[in-house]
Amino acid sequence: MHHVSPLRLGVLLGTVCVIASCGSKSNEAKGRTDDAGQTASVPPIATPVLGVATLPPWGFLYNEGKKAYDAAQTAYKAKDRDWSAIRTHCESSIAEDAEHYDARRLLASALANTGQGAAAADQLAIVLAADFFKYSGGIATDPDLKDFLATPHGAAVMQLVEVIRAEYLRRIGTGIWLVGRRSAFKWPKDAGAQPASSRGEIYAFDREARRYLRLSHTDHQAVGFVRGGDELAIIGFDRVEKPATPDAPGLIARAWVQVIDTKTWEAKKRTTIAGPMRELAAGYGDGNVLLVATAPAQGRWGLGPSVVQAVDGNGKLAPAAVAFPANAIRFTLDEGTIVRLPDNVTAAFTGDPPTAPTLTYGSATVQVPESGQAAGASVTLAPDGAHVAFATAVDPCAKGTAPSLYIADAKGALTHILSAKSRFATRWLDATNLAYDDGEGAIRVWDVAANREAGKVSNAPGIALAVLSATPGAICKGGEPAPMEVDMGSAAGSGSDEMPPEE
Repeated sequence: MHHVSPLRLGVLLGTVCVIASCGSKSNEAKGRTDDAGQTASVPPIATPVLGVATLPPWGFLYNEGKKAYDAAQTAYKAKDRDWSAIRTHCESSIAEDAEHYDARRLLASALANTGQGAAAADQLAIVLAADFFKYSGGIATDPDLKDFLATPHGAAVMQLVEVIRAEYLRRIGTGIWLVGRRSAFKWPKDAGAQPASSRGEIYAFDREARRYLRLSHTDHQAVGFVRGGDELAIIGFDRVEKPATPDAPGLIARAWVQVIDTKTWEAKKRTTIAGPMRELAAGYGDGNVLLVATAPAQGRWGLGPSVVQAVDGNGKLAPAAVAFPANAIRFTLDEGTIVRLPDNVTAAFTGDPPTAPTLTYGSATVQVPESGQAAGASVTLAPDGAHVAFATAVDPCAKGTAPSLYIADAKGALTHILSAKSRFATRWLDATNLAYDDGEGAIRVWDVAANREAGKVSNAPGIALAVLSATPGAICKGGEPAPMEVDMGSAAGSGSDEMPPEE
Protein backbone atom coordinates (compact mmCIF):
# COMPACT_ATOMS: atom_id res chain seq x y z
CA MET A 1 0.00 0.00 0.00
CA HIS A 2 1.18 3.52 -0.74
CA HIS A 3 2.52 5.72 2.02
CA VAL A 4 0.02 8.49 2.76
CA SER A 5 1.55 11.88 3.45
CA PRO A 6 0.78 13.67 6.74
CA LEU A 7 -0.68 16.60 4.76
CA ARG A 8 -3.26 14.27 3.23
CA LEU A 9 -3.83 12.01 6.17
CA GLY A 10 -6.35 14.23 7.92
CA VAL A 11 -8.53 14.56 4.83
CA LEU A 12 -8.33 10.85 4.04
CA LEU A 13 -9.13 9.78 7.61
CA GLY A 14 -12.13 12.10 7.61
CA THR A 15 -13.34 10.50 4.42
CA VAL A 16 -12.88 7.00 5.76
CA CYS A 17 -15.03 7.93 8.78
CA VAL A 18 -17.76 9.23 6.49
CA ILE A 19 -17.69 6.04 4.42
CA ALA A 20 -17.77 3.86 7.51
CA SER A 21 -20.82 5.67 8.85
CA CYS A 22 -22.67 5.01 5.59
CA GLY A 23 -21.91 1.30 5.31
CA SER A 24 -25.10 -0.32 6.64
CA LYS A 25 -28.40 -0.67 4.84
CA SER A 26 -30.17 1.18 7.62
CA ASN A 27 -27.82 4.11 7.30
CA GLU A 28 -28.20 4.00 3.51
CA ALA A 29 -31.96 4.19 3.76
CA LYS A 30 -31.75 6.94 6.34
CA GLY A 31 -29.34 8.91 4.17
CA ARG A 32 -31.60 8.65 1.16
CA THR A 33 -34.55 9.99 3.13
CA ASP A 34 -32.51 12.83 4.60
CA ASP A 35 -31.08 13.90 1.25
CA ALA A 36 -34.33 13.60 -0.62
CA GLY A 37 -36.22 15.71 1.87
CA GLN A 38 -33.54 18.23 2.62
CA THR A 39 -34.36 21.83 1.79
CA ALA A 40 -32.11 23.83 4.10
CA SER A 41 -28.66 24.86 2.95
CA VAL A 42 -25.53 23.20 4.30
CA PRO A 43 -22.37 24.99 5.44
CA PRO A 44 -19.75 25.65 2.76
CA ILE A 45 -17.25 22.83 2.34
CA ALA A 46 -13.85 23.68 3.80
CA THR A 47 -11.21 24.02 1.09
CA PRO A 48 -8.90 20.97 1.24
CA VAL A 49 -5.14 21.17 0.82
CA LEU A 50 -4.55 21.31 -2.94
CA GLY A 51 -2.35 19.03 -5.01
CA VAL A 52 -0.41 15.93 -3.99
CA ALA A 53 2.67 15.54 -1.83
CA THR A 54 4.48 13.05 -4.09
CA LEU A 55 4.23 11.88 -7.70
CA PRO A 56 4.46 8.05 -7.54
CA PRO A 57 0.79 7.69 -6.44
CA TRP A 58 -0.29 8.88 -9.90
CA GLY A 59 0.28 5.30 -11.02
CA PHE A 60 -2.82 4.25 -9.09
CA LEU A 61 -4.42 2.66 -12.16
CA TYR A 62 -1.61 0.09 -12.19
CA ASN A 63 -0.93 -0.30 -8.45
CA GLU A 64 -2.82 -1.48 -5.39
CA GLY A 65 -6.57 -1.26 -5.68
CA LYS A 66 -6.59 -2.06 -9.40
CA LYS A 67 -8.53 -5.33 -9.12
CA ALA A 68 -11.30 -3.85 -7.00
CA TYR A 69 -11.53 -0.74 -9.18
CA ASP A 70 -11.79 -2.90 -12.31
CA ALA A 71 -14.67 -4.71 -10.64
CA ALA A 72 -16.31 -1.37 -9.90
CA GLN A 73 -15.96 -0.37 -13.54
CA THR A 74 -17.50 -3.66 -14.65
CA ALA A 75 -20.43 -3.12 -12.30
CA TYR A 76 -20.83 0.44 -13.55
CA LYS A 77 -20.98 -0.66 -17.19
CA ALA A 78 -23.46 -3.46 -16.51
CA LYS A 79 -26.90 -3.21 -18.08
CA ASP A 80 -28.53 -3.35 -14.65
CA ARG A 81 -26.32 -0.95 -12.72
CA ASP A 82 -26.02 -1.76 -9.01
CA TRP A 83 -24.79 1.34 -7.22
CA SER A 84 -24.40 -0.49 -3.93
CA ALA A 85 -22.04 -3.02 -5.54
CA ILE A 86 -20.14 -0.21 -7.22
CA ARG A 87 -19.75 1.52 -3.88
CA THR A 88 -18.49 -1.67 -2.22
CA HIS A 89 -15.87 -2.26 -4.92
CA CYS A 90 -14.71 1.38 -4.79
CA GLU A 91 -14.38 1.26 -1.02
CA SER A 92 -12.31 -1.91 -1.35
CA SER A 93 -10.07 -0.21 -3.90
CA ILE A 94 -9.55 2.80 -1.63
CA ALA A 95 -8.80 0.52 1.31
CA GLU A 96 -5.92 -0.87 -0.79
CA ASP A 97 -4.80 2.51 -2.13
CA ALA A 98 -6.10 5.61 -0.37
CA GLU A 99 -4.85 7.80 -3.23
CA HIS A 100 -6.79 5.98 -5.96
CA TYR A 101 -8.58 9.13 -7.08
CA ASP A 102 -10.51 7.51 -9.93
CA ALA A 103 -12.00 5.10 -7.40
CA ARG A 104 -12.91 8.05 -5.18
CA ARG A 105 -14.58 9.84 -8.09
CA LEU A 106 -16.69 6.80 -8.96
CA LEU A 107 -17.45 6.29 -5.27
CA ALA A 108 -18.83 9.83 -5.18
CA SER A 109 -21.34 8.93 -7.87
CA ALA A 110 -22.27 5.74 -6.04
CA LEU A 111 -22.79 7.59 -2.78
CA ALA A 112 -24.83 10.28 -4.51
CA ASN A 113 -27.10 7.62 -5.99
CA THR A 114 -27.60 5.79 -2.68
CA GLY A 115 -28.69 8.90 -0.79
CA GLN A 116 -25.35 9.70 0.86
CA GLY A 117 -25.05 13.34 -0.16
CA ALA A 118 -22.60 14.45 2.53
CA ALA A 119 -20.28 11.51 1.87
CA ALA A 120 -20.45 12.11 -1.90
CA ALA A 121 -19.47 15.74 -1.33
CA ASP A 122 -16.49 14.62 0.76
CA GLN A 123 -15.21 12.38 -2.01
CA LEU A 124 -15.65 15.07 -4.64
CA ALA A 125 -13.76 17.54 -2.47
CA ILE A 126 -10.81 15.13 -2.25
CA VAL A 127 -10.52 14.51 -6.00
CA LEU A 128 -11.07 18.17 -6.88
CA ALA A 129 -8.24 19.16 -4.58
CA ALA A 130 -5.91 16.44 -5.86
CA ASP A 131 -6.36 17.09 -9.60
CA PHE A 132 -8.72 19.96 -10.29
CA PHE A 133 -8.32 20.05 -14.08
CA LYS A 134 -9.14 16.36 -14.45
CA TYR A 135 -12.13 16.09 -12.14
CA SER A 136 -13.83 19.49 -12.22
CA GLY A 137 -14.95 19.67 -15.83
CA GLY A 138 -17.54 16.92 -15.93
CA ILE A 139 -19.25 17.38 -12.59
CA ALA A 140 -21.88 19.91 -13.68
CA THR A 141 -22.96 17.82 -16.70
CA ASP A 142 -22.58 14.31 -15.25
CA PRO A 143 -26.01 12.61 -15.51
CA ASP A 144 -25.07 10.42 -12.55
CA LEU A 145 -24.89 13.55 -10.39
CA LYS A 146 -27.95 15.37 -11.76
CA ASP A 147 -30.20 14.73 -8.77
CA PHE A 148 -27.35 15.20 -6.30
CA LEU A 149 -26.48 18.64 -7.70
CA ALA A 150 -30.06 19.76 -7.00
CA THR A 151 -29.51 19.14 -3.28
CA PRO A 152 -27.82 21.50 -0.80
CA HIS A 153 -24.78 19.21 -0.73
CA GLY A 154 -24.58 19.40 -4.50
CA ALA A 155 -24.83 23.18 -4.40
CA ALA A 156 -22.01 23.25 -1.83
CA VAL A 157 -19.83 21.16 -4.16
CA MET A 158 -20.39 23.57 -7.04
CA GLN A 159 -19.44 26.47 -4.77
CA LEU A 160 -16.30 24.55 -3.81
CA VAL A 161 -15.43 24.08 -7.49
CA GLU A 162 -15.20 27.84 -7.95
CA VAL A 163 -13.23 28.34 -4.73
CA ILE A 164 -10.70 25.66 -5.69
CA ARG A 165 -10.48 26.97 -9.25
CA ALA A 166 -9.41 30.40 -8.06
CA GLU A 167 -6.93 29.04 -5.53
CA TYR A 168 -5.53 26.45 -7.95
CA LEU A 169 -4.87 29.14 -10.56
CA ARG A 170 -3.28 31.42 -7.99
CA ARG A 171 -0.90 28.74 -6.81
CA ILE A 172 -0.04 27.69 -10.36
CA GLY A 173 0.92 31.28 -11.10
CA THR A 174 3.48 31.35 -8.29
CA GLY A 175 4.61 27.73 -8.54
CA ILE A 176 7.64 26.13 -10.17
CA TRP A 177 6.57 24.58 -13.46
CA LEU A 178 8.38 21.31 -14.02
CA VAL A 179 8.29 17.81 -15.54
CA GLY A 180 8.10 14.92 -13.10
CA ARG A 181 7.84 11.15 -13.45
CA ARG A 182 5.67 8.88 -11.32
CA SER A 183 8.24 6.08 -11.77
CA ALA A 184 11.52 5.55 -13.57
CA PHE A 185 11.53 4.94 -17.30
CA LYS A 186 12.10 1.31 -18.28
CA TRP A 187 13.15 0.11 -21.69
CA PRO A 188 10.95 -2.62 -23.20
CA LYS A 189 12.43 -6.09 -22.86
CA ASP A 190 12.86 -6.86 -26.55
CA ALA A 191 14.33 -4.95 -29.48
CA GLY A 192 12.13 -3.29 -32.09
CA ALA A 193 9.29 -0.78 -32.23
CA GLN A 194 6.73 -1.09 -29.44
CA PRO A 195 4.65 0.93 -26.95
CA ALA A 196 6.49 2.82 -24.21
CA SER A 197 6.01 5.88 -22.05
CA SER A 198 8.15 8.38 -20.20
CA ARG A 199 5.96 8.14 -17.05
CA GLY A 200 6.05 11.95 -16.99
CA GLU A 201 3.53 14.78 -16.62
CA ILE A 202 3.74 18.56 -16.19
CA TYR A 203 3.19 20.03 -12.74
CA ALA A 204 3.39 23.33 -10.87
CA PHE A 205 5.13 22.86 -7.54
CA ASP A 206 3.51 25.00 -4.85
CA ARG A 207 6.46 26.20 -2.73
CA GLU A 208 4.18 27.37 0.08
CA ALA A 209 2.38 24.06 0.66
CA ARG A 210 5.16 21.94 -0.91
CA ARG A 211 2.72 20.08 -3.14
CA TYR A 212 2.41 19.32 -6.82
CA LEU A 213 -0.50 20.73 -8.84
CA ARG A 214 -1.02 18.69 -11.99
CA LEU A 215 -1.18 20.64 -15.25
CA SER A 216 -1.21 17.94 -17.95
CA HIS A 217 -3.00 14.66 -18.62
CA THR A 218 -1.05 12.78 -21.28
CA ASP A 219 -1.32 9.20 -19.96
CA HIS A 220 2.13 9.79 -18.44
CA GLN A 221 3.82 10.23 -21.82
CA ALA A 222 5.14 13.80 -21.48
CA VAL A 223 8.88 14.55 -21.60
CA GLY A 224 9.07 18.35 -21.76
CA PHE A 225 7.37 21.67 -22.38
CA VAL A 226 7.90 25.15 -23.75
CA ARG A 227 5.84 28.27 -23.15
CA GLY A 228 4.74 30.78 -25.74
CA GLY A 229 2.39 33.64 -24.89
CA ASP A 230 -0.72 32.09 -23.35
CA GLU A 231 0.20 28.60 -24.54
CA LEU A 232 1.96 25.64 -23.01
CA ALA A 233 3.27 23.20 -25.63
CA ILE A 234 4.03 19.69 -24.38
CA ILE A 235 6.01 17.04 -26.24
CA GLY A 236 6.01 13.32 -25.57
CA PHE A 237 6.04 9.85 -27.11
CA ASP A 238 4.05 6.62 -26.98
CA ARG A 239 6.27 4.28 -29.01
CA VAL A 240 10.00 3.64 -29.05
CA GLU A 241 12.31 1.52 -31.15
CA LYS A 242 14.82 -0.31 -29.01
CA PRO A 243 18.00 -1.19 -30.92
CA ALA A 244 19.25 -4.74 -31.15
CA THR A 245 22.82 -3.74 -30.26
CA PRO A 246 24.25 -1.14 -27.83
CA ASP A 247 26.21 0.62 -30.57
CA ALA A 248 22.96 1.75 -32.22
CA PRO A 249 20.74 4.56 -30.89
CA GLY A 250 17.33 4.14 -29.40
CA LEU A 251 14.71 5.86 -31.57
CA ILE A 252 11.39 7.54 -30.92
CA ALA A 253 9.00 5.52 -33.06
CA ARG A 254 6.05 7.88 -32.60
CA ALA A 255 5.89 11.26 -30.88
CA TRP A 256 3.30 13.95 -30.34
CA VAL A 257 2.86 17.58 -29.36
CA GLN A 258 -0.10 19.04 -27.48
CA VAL A 259 -1.02 22.65 -26.72
CA ILE A 260 -2.78 23.80 -23.56
CA ASP A 261 -4.39 27.24 -23.35
CA THR A 262 -3.08 28.65 -20.06
CA LYS A 263 -5.98 31.11 -19.80
CA THR A 264 -8.64 28.39 -19.75
CA TRP A 265 -6.41 25.34 -19.17
CA GLU A 266 -8.17 23.50 -21.96
CA ALA A 267 -6.00 20.98 -23.79
CA LYS A 268 -6.21 20.88 -27.57
CA LYS A 269 -6.13 17.66 -29.54
CA ARG A 270 -2.73 16.02 -29.79
CA THR A 271 -0.75 16.28 -32.99
CA THR A 272 0.94 13.00 -33.90
CA ILE A 273 4.50 13.21 -35.24
CA ALA A 274 5.48 10.17 -37.26
CA GLY A 275 8.84 8.50 -36.64
CA PRO A 276 11.24 6.98 -36.36
CA MET A 277 13.41 9.87 -35.16
CA ARG A 278 16.44 10.23 -32.98
CA GLU A 279 15.61 13.77 -31.81
CA LEU A 280 12.39 15.70 -31.22
CA ALA A 281 12.54 19.45 -30.59
CA ALA A 282 9.94 22.16 -29.95
CA GLY A 283 9.99 25.94 -29.59
CA TYR A 284 8.05 29.09 -30.43
CA GLY A 285 9.23 31.13 -33.40
CA ASP A 286 8.34 34.58 -34.68
CA GLY A 287 4.68 35.47 -34.25
CA ASN A 288 4.39 32.90 -31.47
CA VAL A 289 4.20 30.09 -34.03
CA LEU A 290 4.82 26.68 -32.53
CA LEU A 291 7.53 24.80 -34.40
CA VAL A 292 8.59 21.18 -34.02
CA ALA A 293 11.68 19.59 -35.54
CA THR A 294 12.66 15.96 -36.01
CA ALA A 295 16.05 14.55 -36.93
CA PRO A 296 17.11 11.00 -37.85
CA ALA A 297 20.11 9.25 -36.37
CA GLN A 298 23.59 9.22 -37.87
CA GLY A 299 25.55 6.61 -35.99
CA ARG A 300 25.25 6.19 -32.23
CA TRP A 301 25.24 9.89 -31.34
CA GLY A 302 24.96 11.90 -34.54
CA LEU A 303 21.92 13.60 -36.08
CA GLY A 304 20.88 13.74 -39.69
CA PRO A 305 19.22 16.72 -41.42
CA SER A 306 16.45 18.25 -39.34
CA VAL A 307 12.89 18.69 -40.65
CA VAL A 308 11.04 21.71 -39.23
CA GLN A 309 7.24 21.87 -39.23
CA ALA A 310 4.77 24.44 -37.94
CA VAL A 311 1.76 23.48 -35.82
CA ASP A 312 -1.31 25.53 -36.68
CA GLY A 313 -4.26 26.37 -34.42
CA ASN A 314 -6.04 23.17 -35.45
CA GLY A 315 -3.06 20.99 -34.66
CA LYS A 316 -2.14 20.41 -38.29
CA LEU A 317 1.50 20.10 -39.31
CA ALA A 318 2.89 22.02 -42.27
CA PRO A 319 6.45 22.36 -43.60
CA ALA A 320 8.12 25.52 -42.30
CA ALA A 321 10.94 27.11 -44.29
CA VAL A 322 12.20 29.05 -41.28
CA ALA A 323 15.10 28.76 -38.88
CA PHE A 324 14.33 26.81 -35.74
CA PRO A 325 13.98 29.13 -32.71
CA ALA A 326 17.04 29.87 -30.59
CA ASN A 327 15.06 29.07 -27.43
CA ALA A 328 13.69 25.53 -27.45
CA ILE A 329 13.88 22.07 -25.90
CA ARG A 330 15.44 19.03 -27.54
CA PHE A 331 14.82 15.43 -26.56
CA THR A 332 16.34 12.06 -27.42
CA LEU A 333 15.99 8.81 -25.53
CA ASP A 334 19.49 9.48 -24.18
CA GLU A 335 19.12 13.07 -23.00
CA GLY A 336 16.94 16.13 -22.87
CA THR A 337 18.46 19.58 -23.26
CA ILE A 338 17.43 23.22 -23.23
CA VAL A 339 18.59 25.38 -26.13
CA ARG A 340 18.76 29.05 -25.22
CA LEU A 341 20.44 32.30 -26.22
CA PRO A 342 19.42 34.82 -23.56
CA ASP A 343 17.88 38.19 -24.33
CA ASN A 344 19.64 41.31 -23.01
CA VAL A 345 22.93 39.45 -22.48
CA THR A 346 25.71 40.16 -24.96
CA ALA A 347 28.14 37.31 -25.55
CA ALA A 348 30.24 35.92 -28.39
CA PHE A 349 28.68 32.47 -28.45
CA THR A 350 30.43 29.87 -30.63
CA GLY A 351 30.34 26.12 -31.03
CA ASP A 352 27.65 23.48 -30.62
CA PRO A 353 26.47 23.63 -27.91
CA PRO A 354 27.30 27.36 -27.81
CA THR A 355 29.66 28.75 -25.18
CA ALA A 356 31.13 32.20 -24.49
CA PRO A 357 34.09 33.49 -22.44
CA THR A 358 32.42 36.71 -21.23
CA LEU A 359 28.90 37.91 -20.52
CA THR A 360 27.83 41.55 -20.69
CA TYR A 361 24.53 42.76 -19.22
CA GLY A 362 23.60 46.29 -18.24
CA SER A 363 26.87 48.01 -17.35
CA ALA A 364 28.58 44.84 -16.08
CA THR A 365 30.86 42.39 -17.85
CA VAL A 366 31.69 39.03 -16.33
CA GLN A 367 34.77 37.02 -17.20
CA VAL A 368 33.76 33.37 -16.85
CA PRO A 369 35.89 31.58 -14.21
CA GLU A 370 37.18 28.00 -14.04
CA SER A 371 36.84 26.63 -17.59
CA GLY A 372 36.70 30.15 -19.05
CA GLN A 373 33.51 29.35 -20.96
CA ALA A 374 29.84 29.73 -20.01
CA ALA A 375 27.31 27.22 -21.32
CA GLY A 376 24.86 29.27 -23.36
CA ALA A 377 21.84 27.17 -22.40
CA SER A 378 22.40 27.96 -18.72
CA VAL A 379 22.64 31.75 -19.05
CA THR A 380 19.58 33.55 -17.69
CA LEU A 381 19.04 37.18 -16.73
CA ALA A 382 16.81 38.03 -13.77
CA PRO A 383 13.59 39.91 -14.65
CA ASP A 384 14.95 43.16 -13.22
CA GLY A 385 18.30 42.75 -15.00
CA ALA A 386 20.23 42.92 -11.72
CA HIS A 387 21.60 39.37 -11.74
CA VAL A 388 22.70 36.85 -14.33
CA ALA A 389 23.04 33.11 -13.73
CA PHE A 390 25.33 30.85 -15.74
CA ALA A 391 27.14 27.52 -15.56
CA THR A 392 30.68 26.90 -16.67
CA ALA A 393 31.10 24.65 -19.71
CA VAL A 394 33.26 21.54 -19.30
CA ASP A 395 34.14 18.54 -21.43
CA PRO A 396 31.81 15.75 -20.24
CA CYS A 397 34.50 13.18 -21.10
CA ALA A 398 37.17 14.88 -18.93
CA LYS A 399 37.91 13.04 -15.71
CA GLY A 400 37.61 14.82 -12.38
CA THR A 401 35.82 17.90 -13.71
CA ALA A 402 32.31 19.21 -13.15
CA PRO A 403 30.54 22.39 -14.22
CA SER A 404 29.80 25.10 -11.66
CA LEU A 405 26.78 27.35 -11.31
CA TYR A 406 27.38 31.06 -10.60
CA ILE A 407 25.24 34.14 -10.07
CA ALA A 408 26.71 37.56 -10.87
CA ASP A 409 25.22 40.80 -9.56
CA ALA A 410 24.76 44.16 -11.27
CA LYS A 411 28.44 45.02 -10.67
CA GLY A 412 29.72 41.70 -11.97
CA ALA A 413 30.58 40.26 -8.56
CA LEU A 414 30.32 36.45 -8.60
CA THR A 415 28.69 34.05 -6.13
CA HIS A 416 29.50 30.37 -6.54
CA ILE A 417 26.34 28.31 -6.01
CA LEU A 418 27.25 24.67 -6.71
CA SER A 419 29.66 22.42 -8.61
CA ALA A 420 28.05 19.15 -9.75
CA LYS A 421 27.59 16.78 -12.66
CA SER A 422 24.52 18.69 -13.79
CA ARG A 423 23.28 20.33 -16.98
CA PHE A 424 22.27 23.25 -14.76
CA ALA A 425 19.00 24.12 -16.43
CA THR A 426 18.03 27.45 -14.85
CA ARG A 427 14.93 29.64 -14.53
CA TRP A 428 14.33 32.86 -12.61
CA LEU A 429 11.07 32.55 -10.69
CA ASP A 430 11.17 36.27 -9.89
CA ALA A 431 13.82 38.96 -9.46
CA THR A 432 15.47 37.24 -6.50
CA ASN A 433 14.79 33.49 -6.75
CA LEU A 434 16.62 31.24 -9.21
CA ALA A 435 15.52 27.63 -9.77
CA TYR A 436 18.05 25.15 -11.14
CA ASP A 437 18.59 21.41 -11.68
CA ASP A 438 21.20 20.23 -9.18
CA GLY A 439 22.32 17.04 -10.94
CA GLU A 440 21.17 14.86 -8.05
CA GLY A 441 17.52 14.43 -8.95
CA ALA A 442 16.28 17.67 -7.43
CA ILE A 443 15.40 21.25 -8.34
CA ARG A 444 16.81 23.81 -5.93
CA VAL A 445 15.94 27.48 -5.43
CA TRP A 446 18.58 30.11 -4.57
CA ASP A 447 17.52 33.41 -3.00
CA VAL A 448 20.01 36.09 -4.09
CA ALA A 449 18.64 38.65 -1.62
CA ALA A 450 19.21 36.34 1.36
CA ASN A 451 22.28 34.72 -0.27
CA ARG A 452 21.13 31.23 0.65
CA GLU A 453 19.19 28.25 -0.59
CA ALA A 454 15.46 28.88 -0.30
CA GLY A 455 14.02 25.49 -1.20
CA LYS A 456 14.46 22.07 -2.77
CA VAL A 457 12.08 19.90 -4.78
CA SER A 458 12.96 16.20 -4.98
CA ASN A 459 11.40 13.33 -6.91
CA ALA A 460 13.54 10.18 -7.09
CA PRO A 461 12.06 8.75 -10.31
CA GLY A 462 12.97 11.96 -12.18
CA ILE A 463 12.31 15.68 -12.25
CA ALA A 464 13.40 18.56 -14.51
CA LEU A 465 12.70 22.25 -15.07
CA ALA A 466 11.82 21.82 -18.75
CA VAL A 467 12.75 18.44 -20.27
CA LEU A 468 13.49 15.01 -18.84
CA SER A 469 16.84 13.38 -19.42
CA ALA A 470 18.34 9.91 -19.03
CA THR A 471 21.24 11.23 -16.98
CA PRO A 472 21.64 14.22 -14.63
CA GLY A 473 24.75 15.52 -16.43
CA ALA A 474 25.97 15.81 -20.01
CA ILE A 475 26.84 12.48 -21.64
CA CYS A 476 30.37 11.61 -22.73
CA LYS A 477 29.86 10.57 -26.34
CA GLY A 478 33.33 9.16 -26.85
CA GLY A 479 34.63 5.68 -26.06
CA GLU A 480 32.34 2.76 -25.36
CA PRO A 481 28.59 3.00 -26.12
CA ALA A 482 26.39 3.80 -23.14
CA PRO A 483 24.35 0.83 -21.90
CA MET A 484 20.78 0.73 -23.16
CA GLU A 485 19.35 -0.37 -19.83
CA VAL A 486 20.04 2.91 -18.03
CA ASP A 487 16.88 4.36 -16.50
CA MET A 488 15.85 7.88 -17.48
CA GLY A 489 16.57 9.23 -14.03
CA SER A 490 17.19 7.49 -10.77
CA ALA A 491 16.40 3.80 -10.66
CA ALA A 492 14.93 4.41 -7.24
CA GLY A 493 11.35 5.40 -6.69
CA SER A 494 9.59 3.10 -9.13
CA GLY A 495 7.52 1.95 -6.19
CA SER A 496 4.91 -0.70 -6.81
CA ASP A 497 4.35 0.25 -10.43
CA GLU A 498 4.13 -3.38 -11.51
CA MET A 499 1.78 -2.96 -14.45
CA PRO A 500 2.75 0.12 -16.46
CA PRO A 501 0.58 0.75 -19.54
CA GLU A 502 3.32 -0.21 -22.01
CA GLU A 503 3.60 -3.64 -20.42
